[in-house]
Amino acid sequence: MLFLALASLPLIFSCESKNPVEQYGDDVTRAYKGTRQFGNQMDVKNLQDAVRSFQVMNGRYPNDLKELEHFAGTTLDAAKYEYDPSTGIITAKR
Repeated sequence: MLFLALASLPLIFSCESKNPVEQYGDDVTRAYKGTRQFGNQMDVKNLQDAVRSFQVMNGRYPNDLKELEHFAGTTLDAAKYEYDPSTGIITAKR
């Protein structure tokens, strides 16, 4: 019996658990970052779809994000995106 108790001591002391509040905070932060990243990816995908639609209707890519904004009937935060009018590719700035 004493042998089992002594053998289990390393297991007990090696398990380092976080404070439940700290663990919850870490989980919420991780979920927020994942959601934000997913939202940015969806924004870029939607903008890329708008660029394709513009190109189909006009035979060329938009000259800049302002022209895409006007075409899509929306407001864009140009500081969040990089746009190459020669390729029509939009990426999120990091």
